[in-house]
Amino acid sequence: MSDALRLYVYQNGERVGMVDSANSLQWAPAFADVGEIKLVCGATATNRAMLVQGAVLYNPDTPGLAALIVATELDSDARKLTVRGKFTLQRFAQRIAKGKTTVTDAAAGLLDLCRANLRELEVALPDAADFTAPCEAVDLEWVTCLDAMTQLAETGGFGLRCAFDPATGSETLELLQGKDRSAPGSDLYMGYFSTRMQNLSSPTYTEDASDYANVVLCGGEEPSEGDSFTRYFCEVGDITAAGNARHELWVDGSSVKHKYTVQNADGSTTEKTYTETEYQTAVQNYARAALANHLGTRQLKCTAADSQMIYGQDYALGDIVPVRVEEIGLEATARVASIKIIYESTGRSLCPVFDNFTFKKE
Repeated sequence: MSDALRLYVYQNGERVGMVDSANSLQWAPAFADVGEIKLVCGATATNRAMLVQGAVLYNPDTPGLAALIVATELDSDARKLTVRGKFTLQRFAQRIAKGKTTVTDAAAGLLDLCRANLRELEVALPDAADFTAPCEAVDLEWVTCLDAMTQLAETGGFGLRCAFDPATGSETLELLQGKDRSAPGSDLYMGYFSTRMQNLSSPTYTEDASDYANVVLCGGEEPSEGDSFTRYFCEVGDITAAGNARHELWVDGSSVKHKYTVQNADGSTTEKTYTETEYQTAVQNYARAALANHLGTRQLKCTAADSQMIYGQDYALGDIVPVRVEEIGLEATARVASIKIIYESTGRSLCPVFDNFTFKKE
């Protein structure tokens, strides 16, 4: 185990040692989310002193990624210490995005939100994103910065990480774009995952339209006594659909209020009121977001292996890769959403986890 795993510990930005007597480690970074780790090791005096809440773990097998310890459990009878952590993007859960923010570019808006709410959090921010990510208006109101960031990353189709510098212990927020490796013959194409290649197994393909809808009927805020507005109703989606082809869904949009709070540059907040046109747009966006959860699903569940296609060489987090199930004639592309590296006494294994499947044919 010691030959397979090197796990360094940092406290307050300084390296204080390396984990000893490790029994197992699950190390699972994600592309557009936080990711998590679980370490089981001997409860030695050195480990107990180093592995405390707030300490940072760095694994050279995933350069630039480090995890923040959030919980420990000591089994004194078994002399075993269990450590759980989340990757250091978790630090942004310590800040609240004050007031209400409306974002129309997920990348630029994410950085603006972080900059306005950093409040001396020890993570450096880039001056600007290297790309744009236009999106329909996203309203964010009194949520953690982390929740806002992961929502915007998913909306904009990009990844996030706090890049860790093992030489200095410093952290810098990075916005990442995966590479499209799905086109055979392109410079980025490195192969594919498939049952025939034996790096894909146990596939289960599901189609589900049980809660399908293509039209949303939505009502906004109900007026109280003294309000001058009337309740706004709208229809969004495929509003030309008729007969048996029309599938309606009611969405209560009363939580979308006419008045909202914005954060000022000095950190204070101000209450504002939508114009009627702005309010109608906000309710329509709310309805569209609800409709997106009822468009029916096509899902492929499978187990992938790090063979033929090798992580760090042929693909990385966020990359788009080909996936094939030859037995049923299915081809798709998928995003590498996360990886799970497991270190045990028997050795090291790595499994990629896919999401955002796009099916080409059946």
